[in-house]
Amino acid sequence: MIKVEPPWGDASRSSPQYPKLGGQSVYFMFPNRNKRSVVLNLRIEKGVAILKELAKRCDVLVENFRPGVMDRLGLGYEALSVLNPRLVYASISGFGQSGPYTKRPSFDIISQAMSGWMYLNSRETKGLNSAPSLTPQCLAGSPGDAIPGTFCALGILAALRHRDATGKGQRIDVAQTDALMTTIGLALTRYLFMGTPMEERARRKAKSVHGVYEAKDGYVALRAVDEGDIAALADAVSVEQNELAPDHPSLLEWMRARTRVEIAEALAEKMPLAPVITDEELVTDPNVVARGMIVEKPHPLGFTYRAVSTGIGFSETPVSVDSMPPELGEHTVEVLKELGISEDEINKLEAEKVIAKKASSSHGGAS
Repeated sequence: MIKVEPPWGDASRSSPQYPKLGGQSVYFMFPNRNKRSVVLNLRIEKGVAILKELAKRCDVLVENFRPGVMDRLGLGYEALSVLNPRLVYASISGFGQSGPYTKRPSFDIISQAMSGWMYLNSRETKGLNSAPSLTPQCLAGSPGDAIPGTFCALGILAALRHRDATGKGQRIDVAQTDALMTTIGLALTRYLFMGTPMEERARRKAKSVHGVYEAKDGYVALRAVDEGDIAALADAVSVEQNELAPDHPSLLEWMRARTRVEIAEALAEKMPLAPVITDEELVTDPNVVARGMIVEKPHPLGFTYRAVSTGIGFSETPVSVDSMPPELGEHTVEVLKELGISEDEINKLEAEKVIAKKASSSHGGAS
C-alpha cells in the first residue's frame, strides 16, 4: 500500500496531541504500518503526472480532501477513471460529495455533532447508574474517524467484487456524518416509527437491570433482561425474580461488597456482565493477550513498536505487521523506479522539489 504525502508530511506526523519516539509520532505509527511513503508535491504539474501514473497501475485510490480539491488538481474520479477504467476511487469527507454541506470542513467532533451521535449518547439510557448527563459530550476514541474508515474499507471490498464481475471500477462516497448516522440507525428507528424523542426516553425511570453498577473496586456493566439472566442475577443476590429491580437494596449491597473480579467470576458466564476495565488493565487482559490484540515488534529506530491489532482473524491469511510505519518519503525512490523513472530523472525531480526522499534519521528519545 502506497501512502502519498506532501513534502511537509501527513498532519498526523506532527500532531501536538501525541508524543514522539525516535522522532516518530505515535499517532502516525498506529494506522500507517505496512505502508510505503512517497512524497509528491501536487502543487507542481509533474507531481500530478506521477500520481496519474500510479493511478494507472493501482486497484484502489483513497483520498480525504474536501470535495472538489482532487477535481481542481486534475485527479478527480472522472479524469482518473479514463486512465484506468478498473480503478476503485474512494473518497472520505465530512459531509459527502453531494448535498448542501459539501464545502464545510469536518473533524471527529463535528461529525459526532452533526450525525446525531453526540445527542444520542448524551440521552441514551442504559439503566441504573448509567443515566445520561443530558449535556452533549464528544465521545473518546475518535469514532468520527474510525467508523467512516471502516465503512470505506467495506465499500472498497464490495466495489472490487463488482469489478471482478464486470471489469469496471467505480466511485465510493463516504461521509463521516453518514457513517455515524448509520451506526445509530437502530436508536433512530424508534423515532422514525413511534415519534418518541430521545429526550423523553432519557427522563424515564429505568425498569430493567441494565447498566453500570458500583463494585468494591470500581464498576461493572451488566444486562439482565432475558428470563435466564434475571434468574441468574436474582439467585446470586438472594432476591426473588419478581422482586429484582434496578435499585433493589440487596443488589446494590451485593455489588458494592465484591470486587469486579469476584463479580465476574460469579456471573460473567451465566449472563452478560463485565468489569469496566482501565486502559492499563485492557492491554494485559488475558483475552486480549490470547487473541494477539497488542502488537509488539522492535523498531529500527531503537524502541519497541506497540499498537492495537486489526481485530479480524483470518484462517488462511493471518494479519501481521510486516513493515514498520514509514518515515517521510522512505519509499519515494523505490516506487518511482517501479514506474520506470530513471535515477537521473529522480534526482532532477528532487531538485525541482516535485518529490522528496527520506531525510536522515535522528535517533532521538521520547518527547
